[in-house]
Amino acid sequence: MKRILLIAACLVVAVAAWSQEEQEYQKWMQTAGATVGSLKKNLDAKNGGAAAEDAQKLQGVFDQVHAFWMKKNVDDGMKFAMSARGGFDKIAQQASAGKFDEATATFKVTTANCGGCHSAHREKAADGSFRIKY
Repeated sequence: MKRILLIAACLVVAVAAWSQEEQEYQKWMQTAGATVGSLKKNLDAKNGGAAAEDAQKLQGVFDQVHAFWMKKNVDDGMKFAMSARGGFDKIAQQASAGKFDEATATFKVTTANCGGCHSAHREKAADGSFRIKY
């Protein structure tokens, strides 16, 4: 009986940890969405400092996203995240240098990673919310 209770307790802890990770992931995605919108506006306004700041924030978000997918051992998720991170690094450099045409072009390529990952790892639930698929 003690063994069954111990196993049940371990399962409860594992499910709670899994749920917490997914909630954190959802927060990162919300941060990414808002920051990508801000980055686009700052690139359009040719505001290099603010655009670089947004791009640097996104680098940090995608470091976390990469770690999430690495922990789950999902290769394409890791690749999407690192490609996005690298693109946002390049945008930060380009925006800081006032190269707005190049930064805008890099932005388009970089954000395509978002769509690719969403297609592969996001599904819409009946209630309109989204879930991560592995």
